[in-house]
Amino acid sequence: MDDAGPAVSEEGVDALLAAGILRRVEPDREAAERELAAARQHLSTADEIADVDEIAALAIAYEGARKAIRAHMRARGLRTVGGEGAHARTGEYGVAAFDQPHVAMHFRAFDDVRKLRNRSQYDAVPVEDADVTFALKHAREIVSAVETDLA
Repeated sequence: MDDAGPAVSEEGVDALLAAGILRRVEPDREAAERELAAARQHLSTADEIADVDEIAALAIAYEGARKAIRAHMRARGLRTVGGEGAHARTGEYGVAAFDQPHVAMHFRAFDDVRKLRNRSQYDAVPVEDADVTFALKHAREIVSAVETDLA
């Protein structure tokens, strides 16, 4: 694939498999499509409530990005190992799989959004408009990259 679209790195994914961060499962394209549809809906919902409830908008934008990455994993027959840190491992997969610079930055930002979301949810840290804008920007790009690669 050229620089105009995402290119999935097998090398990065293989390294995560070897490290025990991912495991192979039966690919499920139908479940992947449902999860990607949910990701799109989350982004739409986050856009709608961004001016009313920043904390919820951030959390929903994060969920949209996470579900898009999981949809990609499902389609390829991959799953993170369970337990504590599973969301962080989902982000690691995104960074490893989409390693071209023009999309990798959005997958790297996923972890920043995850940390923002965690602080707002668990430590009652306030969320600002800029945080929501940041989360939505990167979530949109993640969903778009997954859509392009799965098309």
